[in-house]
Amino acid sequence: MSYPTLWTIGFIALFAGYLTLAGTNYGVGSTLLFTARGDRERRQVLGGLGPFLLVNESWLLVSLGILVGTVPGLESQLLVGAAPFALLAMTGSLVLISAVMLRSRHPETGVRRRWDGVICAAGVAAAFGWGAFLVAVAGSLDLDGSGHVLGSGAAFTPYALLGGVSAVALLGAHGCAFTAARTTGAVAARATVLARRLCGVGCLLVVLTGLASWAGGHTGGAALHRPALALLLLALAVLALPTAVRALSAGQPWRAYAATAVAVGLAPVAVFAAKYPYLATPARSGVRAVAVQDLAADSTALALITWTAGPVLVLVIAVQLRMWWLLRAPAARSTAPAFH
Repeated sequence: MSYPTLWTIGFIALFAGYLTLAGTNYGVGSTLLFTARGDRERRQVLGGLGPFLLVNESWLLVSLGILVGTVPGLESQLLVGAAPFALLAMTGSLVLISAVMLRSRHPETGVRRRWDGVICAAGVAAAFGWGAFLVAVAGSLDLDGSGHVLGSGAAFTPYALLGGVSAVALLGAHGCAFTAARTTGAVAARATVLARRLCGVGCLLVVLTGLASWAGGHTGGAALHRPALALLLLALAVLALPTAVRALSAGQPWRAYAATAVAVGLAPVAVFAAKYPYLATPARSGVRAVAVQDLAADSTALALITWTAGPVLVLVIAVQLRMWWLLRAPAARSTAPAFH
C-alpha cells in the first residue's frame, strides 16, 4: 500500500471518528431544550457531556492536520469548494463550546436560559453544516483542471440541504442516546423516547437523501468512483438505527449509542471511500479530476510522518478510549464534570 493511500485511509478514519465523537456534542446540544426541563436538569445533561466536550472536538484538528501534511491542497478543495457549509459547521462548533463553558457561570436564571437557546441553535447549525458538507462533496465542486477552487456555488444544491436536515436528525438521535446513558431519572427517560423517534426520522431522511441524490444526478456520472460501495455503506448505516431503537427499548443506552455511532461514522466513510482516488470531483464537463496520488507530498515527507505521527496517534486513541471507559457511568454517580 502506498503512503498516499495509507494516509487517505487515515484521514477518512479520523474524520469519521471526529464526526462520531463531536457529533455527540452537537446532538446533545441540539436536543437540550427537549430532553431537559429547567436549570437543574440542563446542568445534569451538560455535566454528563462536559468531560468529553473538548477532546471530541480535537479530532477535527487532527484529521485536517493529517490531510494538510500528507495531501496538501486537498483540504482547500474540500473546505473551500463547500465553504458555506464548512464555515457554518465550524462556527456552530465554536459557539457551542463557548456557550457550554459560559452557560452556568452566570448567576441569573434568565441568562442561563438564553445560553441554553444558543447551545441548541449552535448544535443544529454544526450538525446541519457537516451533513450538507458531506452531501455537497459527494457530488461535484467548482474546480478547474488543476484542482484550484473557482467558487462554492456548485455546493448549493437541494440535495446538500436535505443532507443537512438528515444530519440534524441523525446526530440528534446520537446525542439523545448519549444523554440517556449519562443521566438518570426523567431526563434519561425523555432522552430515550426522543432518541427512538429521531432514529426513525433519521432513517427515513438518510434514505430519502440517498435516493434523491442518485435520481437527480447529484452523485451520478463521475462524482462517485464506486457507487456500489457507497450504497452498501449507507445501507449498513441505515440498518444500525433500528438496532439502536431495540437497544433503547431494552434499557441499554450505551448499546444504542454504539449503534448510532456506527450510523454516524459510516456516512463520511461512504462518501470518501466511494470517491477515492478523486475525493473532489469538478462540476464542469471536460475537466479532469485530480487524484490523491497527484496531490500527495513527496515520499520522504510521507515516510517521516508515518513513523512519527503514526505511533502518537495510536497512543492518543488509546488514552481517549481509556477516558471513555472511566467515565461510562451516569454523571450523577461519577466525578464532578469539567463544564456544566
